[in-house]
Amino acid sequence: MKMIDMRLRPPFRPYLGEGGMFDMESEHPFGVKNFYKNFGMNLSDSMREASMEKLFAEMDRAGEMTGVVSIRKNARGYENDALTELLAQYPQRFIGACGIASDGSEETIAVLQKYVLDGPCLTAFMEPGFAEVFMDDEKIFPTYEFCEKNQIPLMISFGGFHGPTAEYCNALHADTVAKIFPKLKFVLCHGGWPWVEAAVHLTFKSPNVYLSPDIYALHAAGAQSYMEAANYMLREKFLYGSAYPCVDVETSVAHYLAHLRPEVAENVMYHNAARFLGLEA
Repeated sequence: MKMIDMRLRPPFRPYLGEGGMFDMESEHPFGVKNFYKNFGMNLSDSMREASMEKLFAEMDRAGEMTGVVSIRKNARGYENDALTELLAQYPQRFIGACGIASDGSEETIAVLQKYVLDGPCLTAFMEPGFAEVFMDDEKIFPTYEFCEKNQIPLMISFGGFHGPTAEYCNALHADTVAKIFPKLKFVLCHGGWPWVEAAVHLTFKSPNVYLSPDIYALHAAGAQSYMEAANYMLREKFLYGSAYPCVDVETSVAHYLAHLRPEVAENVMYHNAARFLGLEA
């Protein structure tokens, strides 16, 4: 089966090094050697060794998979040039989501122009909660307007621990953006967790909103509601994501396929994301 993983962070420069996502020495509860246990998944060889070759083998065992690689801000900033190098090196393996700040500055607009409209990325990635900015803060509106005008689909981290309080993941903030920018396609990564039912409701009623709960559709509180939505209400709006290396790809895919109705599996695992990214009509 063809698959698009909407949240796959491979072992390359922006995610390597001390404190990075593959740091096996970190004792942080979100560290690679600890976090997967919370979701009943495995620590794969590719995660343990930060091996691109073993990641590709893991992806191939899961299916015919392409991964969307998003850039998040680190100590060096947004390493979007490293992403363009990765896409050039592995064009059949990855799709690019350039990292952007949670504002509407000229600099942010320039990043969208350079890496999406004039570059290899199909989408952009924003984490307003980490910047302690609500998703419907008006200072982001110029970015939303630019993406809407230029038909740039936007990935937004919106759920989990993205913000100093759970209020930053309240679906009402996403609802405001969906109404003001009705032609802006955006996906809520981490699915608005823990506000599961509210996020499902918003996605169901809003033609321009998609949902990708990734790890929170695994063994997490509210996972059953996400899977019910994927099987029925959101069968054309729900996008698979692993959140690798938070968990391994192979076990994540197996879990999704075990809980999806056969008639919706290809939509959730591939076609919905392909439509969101503009790869299919």
